[in-house]
Amino acid sequence: MDFDMLLASPRWGILQIIAEKPSSPVELAGKLGTTVSYVSQQMRLLEVAGLVKKERTGAVEKGKPRTLFSISDEIAYFVLLAKGFSSKRLVKTQASHKNTLRIWSVQDVSLHPYIERLYWKLCDSEEVEGVFIEISSPYRIIIASKSKKLRQDIENYLKKFDRKLDVSFANNPIKIPSEGFVSLEIQLNKLKGGKNND
Repeated sequence: MDFDMLLASPRWGILQIIAEKPSSPVELAGKLGTTVSYVSQQMRLLEVAGLVKKERTGAVEKGKPRTLFSISDEIAYFVLLAKGFSSKRLVKTQASHKNTLRIWSVQDVSLHPYIERLYWKLCDSEEVEGVFIEISSPYRIIIASKSKKLRQDIENYLKKFDRKLDVSFANNPIKIPSEGFVSLEIQLNKLKGGKNND
């Protein structure tokens, strides 16, 4: 089956649900408002295509799911249509891909180049151990680091954007259980006017 067809409704709905949480056919049928037999039929197609995998839970109690489905690999499906170039491509994603795709998922496209540059600057820093991007509003970048001066370094770097990014630092960032690590949470509120000097 063509990959575009695999992503058609309701299979796309199934994939979205199990990407959030491994689910049984009964759970999927309930969430989608359809029958278990129909869900099972769709799951077989997705399993043959290599998009999902099933695992036995070992549960024997009544009402407990015995089989759960989850995504088999984290992938991105790119469709590009531009003058002089068109392409469709399936890519297995890595952590950096996922953060880039989260940036591209931000609705305000004018923010993309600034968030991307900040993200890669953080990734290149020897003081940064990890970066996570959250695309719910307000957009957040959460950084794990052992450096006490990282905030000042970031503030200095952001000056290159000529205040185009409206940035604030969270007062109560997420706590990191690993010893010696601190988190820094940056909220990206909107794009401001002004010329970029970079």
